[in-house]
Amino acid sequence: MQTVAQLVTRIDAGITKLTKAGTTEAQETATIISQDLNAMAELSVMIFGARKQQLDQRMGQLQQTIAEWKSTAESTRAEKLDQMRKAWADVKSLYPKEALELLPPLWSCPMHQELIEQHSGKCPICGMALEPIYVTQPQLTQIPIVRAELITRAPLEIGKPADLKIRLVFVDNGEPVRLADLEETHTRKIHLLISDITETDYHHEHPAATNDGEYAFSFIPSRPDTYRVWADLMPVRTQVQQYSVLDIPSTTPRRAKLASDEQENRHAEIDGYSFDLAFEKPVIHEKETVSGKLRVTQPDGRPCDKLEVVMGAFGHLVGFCDDFATVLHIHPVGDIIEDSERRGGPELLFYFRSNKTGIVRLFAQVKIDGKDFFPRFIVKVQPLQHLPSR
Repeated sequence: MQTVAQLVTRIDAGITKLTKAGTTEAQETATIISQDLNAMAELSVMIFGARKQQLDQRMGQLQQTIAEWKSTAESTRAEKLDQMRKAWADVKSLYPKEALELLPPLWSCPMHQELIEQHSGKCPICGMALEPIYVTQPQLTQIPIVRAELITRAPLEIGKPADLKIRLVFVDNGEPVRLADLEETHTRKIHLLISDITETDYHHEHPAATNDGEYAFSFIPSRPDTYRVWADLMPVRTQVQQYSVLDIPSTTPRRAKLASDEQENRHAEIDGYSFDLAFEKPVIHEKETVSGKLRVTQPDGRPCDKLEVVMGAFGHLVGFCDDFATVLHIHPVGDIIEDSERRGGPELLFYFRSNKTGIVRLFAQVKIDGKDFFPRFIVKVQPLQHLPSR
């Protein structure tokens, strides 16, 4: 399998060749260009949401232009060739610059970035498909390029709705971050992950744009002390996920603290529904990727198969580590569900990985009969004793 960069080089050369090739050779070259475009579309790169839709549309337009060039008279091919060049430039503009550079043919696992292979295939650790190195380890700054600021009317009060705003600005120039500056991930451009300091009261909110670069949201705190917000964003500029973190002032400071130790717990019950967490291994180690599943049972004891679509899936999971800083945003296995009327369950399959040892307080989010449920689990991550065998 060739990388995007290698295919881009071939297509560039092919389009140049069309200006000089004879009729038969030109037809063959155009066919090869079309095949290379299909190969590019099959490769996984860091293009998501609205940008992926734009890429699919422009790829289709380019393929149509190539087909028209092949069928048009020689005397009018120059005009079609200009259209082809422009369409090709539009396609390349949607790829991250790393993908367009000629990189070594190295491959890595999305879940095991320390793994480096010289060929495509499957990860020997977790079985996931390997991807080109520029996908799993892009050479981009790891410093967040977006800063978050909080706009509050008053400190938080237990049991009272808090109407808040978050202002997003670019760190380098102070310019506001608009929705057009963000990629859509799992049907939304901004995910706000909110937890109190005990990592007990969790909220997942999607703010609405108000003023330029400002976004409004609300929630009702049920615990004393500090609440922290992780703004989960993917800027168009970098195509890399980042978290902007900030704390919300409270009227009851210093009255709560994160428990130093909690017993592992993989079962929860809410309104008669049972939620059970299971992993392929009884003990989870740091930097290991393990498959897991969440099973939902109805109050009558039957498997729950009426999970509703939440952000393009039948559920999501978010984990908070015991440093009250590291957050894990986990999505279930499978394609995004576009049909909001579909129902699923009783199990959600996912992959879990933590680079830190200690406690992870894991919240699931599912919707049943129009109500959101947030069962809480305690997962302990042990130190890695040895590297998995390859």
